[in-house]
Amino acid sequence: MYQRPYNIDKIKEKYAEIADQLLSDPVHLWRAQTGIELIHKEPTKEEQERIWKNWQEMTDEQKVISNKKSIELFGITNEENHKKITNEGNLTQEN
Repeated sequence: MYQRPYNIDKIKEKYAEIADQLLSDPVHLWRAQTGIELIHKEPTKEEQERIWKNWQEMTDEQKVISNKKSIELFGITNEENHKKITNEGNLTQEN
């Protein structure tokens, strides 16, 4: 089941210390504003896989919107970005 990324208020609540930093990042801000997942590099393999599985649970319409944003920000689709990120081999197993 798809789980919407945290909205702006939830980010401020859960990540008060770094909320301004997160919300100044175009990826995190867009996800918070739209509720649509966007594949981006995460600090751990587990979180990378979580957002990838979450992305796969979105509707086809959400995936189209997300892919347009991914191409705008990264020049590639979410699928391509996931493959690129996971093939870099520098994700850790820990949080």
